Parts: sequence; structure tokens; C-alpha cells
Amino acid sequence: MDTTANATGTGSATGLRAYLRALRDQTRDLLVVEREVEAGQETCSIVKALEPLGAPAVLFTAVRGSRWPVVMGLFGTRHRIAAMIGTDEGTALDRVLALQDGPLADVEEVDDAPVQQWRRTGDEVSLADLPIAVHSRDDAAPYITSGVIVARDPRTGLINTGMYRMMVLDERHVTVNAAPDHDLGRILAKAHHDGTTVPIAIVIGHHPAYLVASQVKNPATVDSHRIAATLMGGPLRVAPALTVDLPVPADAEIIIEGVIDPDAMSEEGPFGEFSYYYGATNAPVCTVQAVTARTDAVFLDLHPTHREHLGLWLFPGREARFLQRVRESCPGVQRVRIPFHSGGLTAFISISKEHEGDGKQAILAGLAADHFLKQIVVVDDDIDIFDDRRVLWAVAVRSQADADLVTLEGARGIKMDPSATAFTDRGRPDYVSAKAGVDATRRLHPRFPVAADLPHPGLEDLDALAAFEGRDRRELDGRWRHLLDFRE
Repeated sequence: MDTTANATGTGSATGLRAYLRALRDQTRDLLVVEREVEAGQETCSIVKALEPLGAPAVLFTAVRGSRWPVVMGLFGTRHRIAAMIGTDEGTALDRVLALQDGPLADVEEVDDAPVQQWRRTGDEVSLADLPIAVHSRDDAAPYITSGVIVARDPRTGLINTGMYRMMVLDERHVTVNAAPDHDLGRILAKAHHDGTTVPIAIVIGHHPAYLVASQVKNPATVDSHRIAATLMGGPLRVAPALTVDLPVPADAEIIIEGVIDPDAMSEEGPFGEFSYYYGATNAPVCTVQAVTARTDAVFLDLHPTHREHLGLWLFPGREARFLQRVRESCPGVQRVRIPFHSGGLTAFISISKEHEGDGKQAILAGLAADHFLKQIVVVDDDIDIFDDRRVLWAVAVRSQADADLVTLEGARGIKMDPSATAFTDRGRPDYVSAKAGVDATRRLHPRFPVAADLPHPGLEDLDALAAFEGRDRRELDGRWRHLLDFRE
């Protein structure tokens, strides 16, 4: 019996199960665990142990106590994330930036929603029905980590989507940790001011492009569901939620409906975050009113202390926004990269240098563009910023600490950085960090030496594997593919 096919089932061309079938059959990036496992400690440990081996996605078909299978690790590599939105790694940022000007796909309202085949409302609701996991060893409770929150922006009436950590308090209550400068945080602040509540729907599982779309920082004047429809190849099918006045994606796997009271606060955490350290805070409470699902749903989980968390958060949405802002100050910027393994706190920028101060200008623009960043390295456009070894080489041979190191004290920091300095401002904690940039670009005058390891003329794009046949080619191809999988 093909348990993978049975678990993924059939669904819309833009749904999760169709994506999983393609991942299994076409790229073989989906591994299947058929023995019974425990949600949380065991599933997370397996996915984490596979991270150095190319960070494959993993489908667990038999999760103890769960009626549904669980899939994790979908967002572990750049090439998978790019393919989710119909592009490749080299053009993914342009694909996202083009959303600002190009036509957007439509949202199609439907009455028949597969995600509402299985229903629990009111007192029937129990979050224990879902395989919500304790992901990191010292997490305070199970957390929903993969949920896309659908809310309506009261200023525009348009749909806004985003992802926020949610701690399970009991069978019908979760905390929703939305920072004040995030879209949902601003919506909650207005509700607090107006003395109202915020209806939400939490989407757990859809085509991965739906999650990627939630990380694109589109203007409030653009409906987030139209962004999702465009990245998914639209239109996006939506249906009315059961208990809140919101459109929900009809082809999702599971949806939790509820209402957030911005004045009902609860302690939440500790929780292992993107920095691979724990964080805790106070967050408003959401009362769950309904849970709906496909009868054969797949529960999409996301490991927060794993490459997939950083991948989904950084690429392509945050990197695209970073690229756009840095280019506004430095038109010569070619590419940017925020390495996953830096915890999202370091960036590499490649520039086509025309003036001696361009490298430092790019550093200042980059630090101003993204307050999460603590270090920036700027290199010439002959350096592949996706090759850490090459970037390190440029720092070693093209920079001098007394002339090319830029430091900035007392800049805005983040709570998730344990080395940041905390202080109290207006009755709440705030954080500052020292920041640095390295201008590892060649000096224009006098002429800088040419690197000795450049390819011979006409052989810049040589496919070395083409020289081999038979077993040697297959073995080398396997090793090469593994390196590409692991490469960010």
C-alpha cells in the first residue's frame, strides 16, 4: 500500500497534497516515516537530525493520538521555496518585487469548501484534536507554528495575512504573539483603542505558496489573498468561515476560527525562536469558536529552531524588501543574501562598484533598511554571495580593519538577540545593539590585483560532470546534487 499517496490524497491543483505528490515523485525531496511516532519530541528530533543532510521535507503517516498525518520541513531549502512560487533562486526576489506593479490574480468565492468537511463548533471544539507539538525542549507548551492568520484590516477592509507564534493555553484558547510593528499588531492596537475584538481564522496547511505569500510585506492597500492567488497561479478559492466574518481558503487542510480580545493578556513562553534561543512575553488571548478540516487532512507543522523557519521568514519576502530598500540608496547593488545560518542577523551584499565609497554606502543603507541586522559584508559582484567560502576570502584579502570596518553603537536591536542590551522605555522593554559592516570590495585606485583562480576564457560555464559517464557520472551527480540541496 502506498501510504504517501494515501496520506496526501487528491485535491486542487494548488493544494498541499498536490504539492506533496510532486515533491515525492518529481524531486524526491519528501521522505516518509511510516512507523508510529510521537508529535513533538520525536517528529522534531527526526526533522532536525536530517537538516545537515539537505533539509528534506518529512511526512509522518502515523502520529500517535492524531487522526491525521503530519508533514514538516517543507521550507528547508531556497530552491524548494523558489519552486513553490514558480521560479528559481536567482529570480525569486524579482518575482516578489514585481507584485507591486504587475496585475494580481483574483479571489474566487465558492460555496463548496473541502476544508469544511469536518466541523467542530462551540463546546465541541478541542484543540487536543490536532497534533500541535512541543517543538523545542524547554517550550512552555504546545505551539501552533505554521498557522497563517487571516484578519481584516479595519482601515481598508482588505484581508491581511501573517504568521505569528501561538501557545495553546487549553482546549479553546491560544495566545497570539503579534509585535506592535507587525500588521496584526497594528490591527490589535486599533481594536484596543476602539474597545473592540478582532475576529481571525488560522489556516494550517495549504499549498506552500500561500504561506510564502503571508511573508510578503505588501502595502495595506493590497489584499493579501490576491498576493497569495498570484503566487499560487490563482485564482484563490475562498469560502465564508463558519463563525467569523472572514473569507477562508476553501482548499486548505485545517482552519481554526476565533476572536482575539486585545485586553485579555496572558504570559506565554518560553519558546524556541529563529535565533535558536528562548523568548517569553505577554500576548493577547484568542478564544477558539470553531475548527474545520478536510476529512483526510494533512497537518502542516513548522520546526521553529530549524532552517525551515528561517527560510520561510527570510526568503524571498524579507530579502526582496531588503534588496529594494538598499537599491534606493545604492543603485549599484546587484544581489543580497541573508544567510539562514546567521539567524537572520547578518547580510551579504554584492555591488557593481563605481565610486570608492560605494561599499560603505551600501553598509549604511543596509543597516537602515532592516533593524534585525547586526552585521553586513559588502563584496564586489565577482564574488558569489551564496558561497560563504568566497565571501570569507574577500573579507580576508580585500579589506583592512582600520579602513574598511564600520561600527555603529546603540542602534535598534531585537529581543531575540541574547547579547542585546535591554532597557525600559515608556514602561516596556526595548533593546539596542552595536552593529558592524565590512567593506570587502576592491579599491578602485590604485588598480587592485586580479584574482588568480578565474576560469579560462570561454570556459566560465563549464559543466565538469559532462566529462564523466556511467557509474562515475552517477556518483558525482549524487554528490553534486546533495551539495546543491544543502547550499543556501
